[in-house]
Amino acid sequence: MYLDKHGFAAEKIIEKNDDSVLLEFLVPEACDFFEGHFPEIQLLPAVAQIDLTMHFAKKYFGISTLLSESKRTKFCTPIFPNTTVRMSIKFNSEKNSITYKFSSTNGEKIYSTGTFSLMNS
Repeated sequence: MYLDKHGFAAEKIIEKNDDSVLLEFLVPEACDFFEGHFPEIQLLPAVAQIDLTMHFAKKYFGISTLLSESKRTKFCTPIFPNTTVRMSIKFNSEKNSITYKFSSTNGEKIYSTGTFSLMNS
């Protein structure tokens, strides 16, 4: 439902284990995240990338808490409409944190990376 709401098709799981997941999905031109953000050029906003990260962390690891702090977050290369991305998410239960990376499907381009601390429940 979440992805449908924003115009995405279902993600493809490349790899998954107890504390990490590697996904692939298309960022469609029709995605509502592009509306009103940088009207002269369409790119996936940083806040949308964080939102996607938290959505998938909740879906695959059952995380239902809020972010406490963002550490080492870097937005390196813009994600344009109709780009297929790979997204890796790692959940560290000891540190109560999530590390993520958006990259091209071949891994040559890094779009963004970061680590989030989560609020303690």
